[in-house]
Amino acid sequence: MQAEDFSLASNAFTVLGARYQSTAQEMADLVEDAQYASSRTEGELQKAQQTLVTPRLRLQAEVSWLPELSEAQIAKVLNQSSNMNEASLLQVIANFPDLAKVNAIADMAARRTISKDALSAYLHTWKWFEPEPVLDFLRKTRRTGGFPTPDEKTFQSALHDLRQRHTFSLIKGMMAGPDGPTQLSDTLDAEITGGSPSPLLPSLVKEFEKRCERDQLRIADSINETIENAKLGSIPLAVALPRIGSALQEWDRHARPVLGFYNWRGHAEPRTKNLFHEIREYLLHLTNLDGKLDEARELLLASASWLAHAEELEKVAEKDLFDLDGLITARKEIALFQPLSDACEAAKAAHRDFAKAVKASGMTAEARSPAGPFVQALRTYAEVGDPNLAAAVARDLALFFNNDQENPEIAYRILHGTDDILRSQKVSDETKARLTEDAATIFRNWKIPEIEKEKGNLSRMTALVEAAMTIAPAGVKPEFTALHSGLMDKRRENRTKLVVWAVVIAVIFIPIVFLNSDKKSQSSSSSSSSSYKPSPSPNSTVPSTSSASTSTKPPGVRPVAVEDRSEIKPSPGVGATLSRSELRYCIFQGKRLDLLRTMALSNSAIDKFNGQIADFNLRCSNFRYRETDMTAVTLEASSNSSQFMRDATAVAKGW
Repeated sequence: MQAEDFSLASNAFTVLGARYQSTAQEMADLVEDAQYASSRTEGELQKAQQTLVTPRLRLQAEVSWLPELSEAQIAKVLNQSSNMNEASLLQVIANFPDLAKVNAIADMAARRTISKDALSAYLHTWKWFEPEPVLDFLRKTRRTGGFPTPDEKTFQSALHDLRQRHTFSLIKGMMAGPDGPTQLSDTLDAEITGGSPSPLLPSLVKEFEKRCERDQLRIADSINETIENAKLGSIPLAVALPRIGSALQEWDRHARPVLGFYNWRGHAEPRTKNLFHEIREYLLHLTNLDGKLDEARELLLASASWLAHAEELEKVAEKDLFDLDGLITARKEIALFQPLSDACEAAKAAHRDFAKAVKASGMTAEARSPAGPFVQALRTYAEVGDPNLAAAVARDLALFFNNDQENPEIAYRILHGTDDILRSQKVSDETKARLTEDAATIFRNWKIPEIEKEKGNLSRMTALVEAAMTIAPAGVKPEFTALHSGLMDKRRENRTKLVVWAVVIAVIFIPIVFLNSDKKSQSSSSSSSSSYKPSPSPNSTVPSTSSASTSTKPPGVRPVAVEDRSEIKPSPGVGATLSRSELRYCIFQGKRLDLLRTMALSNSAIDKFNGQIADFNLRCSNFRYRETDMTAVTLEASSNSSQFMRDATAVAKGW
């Protein structure tokens, strides 16, 4: 519908100069007079006359003109309104009847720019409009003119059509000004926050969107074209992103005036929502397929700023930004960590060169490659990254040398050097405890075999122990002090039996285990000793392979009487000759523990399992036995597999 469709000047009453009370004859005379005066074309006059004598068309003209006004008031509006500014016209019509007032405002909007004051006055007038007086007026004037009176239903339909025509003119007049969108937005927001919004708001919003539809389609097409070109590589992202941002800013000028209305309705503006999700698809493409995280974040901030005004879109944008920032942070952390990871892998690949360099220069950045670069990477990452993760990498390398390369000396040097590097960093207590425990165990793995090699040479063993005491970790030093004291006592007693030294070492160092060992325990048929190794703790930070080591000695054998098939726990200690019942307990319990290992799944179960391992090692780690007893008990064990499984299952149920 064209804007001139609503105009007081083109209304049939104005064209003929008729009044609401004019009869058909009077209108015919008015047509004749107008033709003589040549003020209107014949076609206009005939159309106006036909309108006023046709009941349905007449009703539209009646409600679209100036009902309930005097002839003087009508003349003032028609003759002077075009020369009045907005404020003056609003003042003139302030006390007019409601329908005449809104018609005058709509007529002004069709001819000139209007402000939010005029639109607010229009909306306010409709709120208080009462149709009954107008309908009574029309019925009265029609009876005077000799025309049939309108019914209420037809009258209400005519008012509905009138409001639609008004809406077109009002939006046109509002948008004619440079700040029209802002004024419309302010008016809508004021209506909504005022607590009694006009029922005409949906019509205004719909008409505004119709006026913006062409521009919004153009903008959306431009954005989609830019996205496709960027995907194809036709334009670089450095060009595409600012172009999309500018288009979104232009979109906002068309969409922002009605955002408050849609938020009031509880949902996003449909076109804006569609565009938001189209851009979001491209964001996911940049993030997941292209790996352009920084560029995706830039586009996300732009789309959130110009599009995500509704609560539902704002939540999506916030979640996307949170996830994207997490990915960016993770990528930065990976970039920081990568040099250390590469240095660790290089050290493993050239482990012989690494070991030589560490022996020659220690764990220093000045050491030859690959040791020096690893130390430098470790120190750098500990300062700028996560010192706990740096410790985990160093621990992984130490376990590689201890377990895979069977070089505990280099493993200990790595941990000792790592401790020096991390001393000034904020390392967790858990990490400190783990490194301390690892260092103690690996130090034993390094020094005990050296001491055992000198069995029988008390002087040499004493010298090795004294040397170890000077560099031993604090947690291990008391053990070597006790060993040194024992050696000195034996030297004074001048006893050099090998079995005695094996017992001394075993008492202090059983069990000697590698970190995270999952290898099965070993027993020597020739030495008559055995030990059971606990499962590795499941809370290690860096996965590793490990092995176990237990010192075993072949002490002498004493006669033991043959007993029944009962099991008796041996007393804690080493080197004792076990009875058959005691030997049966050790062999059978070892079988049960082998089965229980696979049943300990939770942390609490593992703790209980390790407790049983500790008790088993105290009693059964080193002992003597009769060959006939071992043969008999082994034969018994081979036929009791089902019973061992039942025993293990019963114990596991109690965990």
